[in-house]
Amino acid sequence: MTLEQKIGAMLMLGWEGDNPTDDTTVCAKNREIVKDMGAGGIILMGRNIRHDDLTVTVNTINELQALAREPLLVNVDQEGGMVARFQDGVTVMPSAMTLGATRRPDLAYKACRACAEELIALGVNYNFAPCVDVNNNPDNPIIGTRSYGESPDLVADFGAQAVRGFQDAGLVACAKHFPGHGDTAVDSHLALPSIPYPRERLEAVELKPFRAAIAAGVSSIMTTHILFPALDPDLPSTLSPKIINGLLRAEMGYDGVIVTDSMEMKGIAANWSVPEASVLAIEAGVDLILIPHTLDTMRESREAIIKAVKDGRISESRIDESVTRIMAMKRRYDLGRRRFADPNALGRFLRTPEHLTIQRQIAECGVTLVRNEDQTIPLKLGVGEKLLVTGMHFTVPRLASALRAHFDSVEALELKGDRDEVMKQLPAAASGAGAIVVATCPVEPWRQATDQALQADVVKSLYALGKKLVVVAVRDPYDLRRFPDVRTYICTYGYREGSLEAAASLIAGAIPPRGMLPVTID
Repeated sequence: MTLEQKIGAMLMLGWEGDNPTDDTTVCAKNREIVKDMGAGGIILMGRNIRHDDLTVTVNTINELQALAREPLLVNVDQEGGMVARFQDGVTVMPSAMTLGATRRPDLAYKACRACAEELIALGVNYNFAPCVDVNNNPDNPIIGTRSYGESPDLVADFGAQAVRGFQDAGLVACAKHFPGHGDTAVDSHLALPSIPYPRERLEAVELKPFRAAIAAGVSSIMTTHILFPALDPDLPSTLSPKIINGLLRAEMGYDGVIVTDSMEMKGIAANWSVPEASVLAIEAGVDLILIPHTLDTMRESREAIIKAVKDGRISESRIDESVTRIMAMKRRYDLGRRRFADPNALGRFLRTPEHLTIQRQIAECGVTLVRNEDQTIPLKLGVGEKLLVTGMHFTVPRLASALRAHFDSVEALELKGDRDEVMKQLPAAASGAGAIVVATCPVEPWRQATDQALQADVVKSLYALGKKLVVVAVRDPYDLRRFPDVRTYICTYGYREGSLEAAASLIAGAIPPRGMLPVTID
């Protein structure tokens, strides 16, 4: 391989087309990253997937594979729950925190194996999952239900089973975000967080799940763009030789593929140029550089790495180390033989009865009845009484639909408008209701924010009416902190298929409460 080919092998690149068709098909931009830049891998974002016709996506992957000199790593973020690039036409498993609430690591294995089988059928061979961050900060804006919970031991057990599930099916797994993104109130997509704890605390909490993932044979680990002053006071994990070569390679003995989180996130890009940061990451010991969005940034970063080698800043033998690891991983998963997927075979692998059964089992085992102080659950309505389902979140109509499978008269009212408009709707809507179910949700990344103060006032106003009230937190379980007097509280840990249905079944008494909170709600 030439130097340019070796450096290309170390790039994991994405593309944004000039129009929706280019986003989902072979176009000038993805031809350039595969054929001209020689990228060793591509990442599919949601924009790159034809959700209404997955055969288009499979054919696009196949065409790009045919253009590539070596088999491509084809990657997605398909964690389950709220992080799922493939959403329609596949079985999206419930969130990691739903799994943690089941207390059954065997279900993590089953979920991840099923997910892997579907991804492989689609032509994907690499998943940026599982997330093994320990979510012990309720104000974490980006991890939340992506984590199995706040216990390092629980996260370690579930993470190890997830790794085995993915990889036993033939999919490359990736434990993320090393050395941990769980205890921060800052999103590294938007800024550079810092986790200030001493090494002893990091060993006991953040590092424990990564050690378990390594013991389970995880093929890759993703770095995080966070400062850990106890490990390196100057550089974030992604750029730190002390953390990558020192801690992860030398101390923890990891010799698999290390990949960066997106180098275009503000945790990096607001503090370094992406080309310079890419060079620093390789100097630190990283193997794969992830740049998913901007073509000019990809070009500049590739040229910066080539220049760093030619100028003697990085030795070619250092490049060879990474290329050797990447090629060994491709051989381990037999990606040469498994290079192309069959678009005509999707019906045999996607949304199978077995996979849908696993999805439903996890949702029903994980949905958690946190409070039932008045024994409102199972909910009983009098003759002719209606059930009002309300809230400010867009899942209100879906939750109402799920409840109609159990109750005869269900009214849905999704609250919209300013504070005065929202509060004015409540008395009349609630007046004829025998019971009220209200859906709540925190501020969500990449969605229009729900007004948290107004949402809390809605719940408190409904509670003050003295009617039977069930609050369903449809994403993070921490909503209860804003209305602590509520006496009936359910957590679903997400609102993908199966989760709201499980909440409805629990409310109606069709299933027993089995889930256990995997985090503390203060």
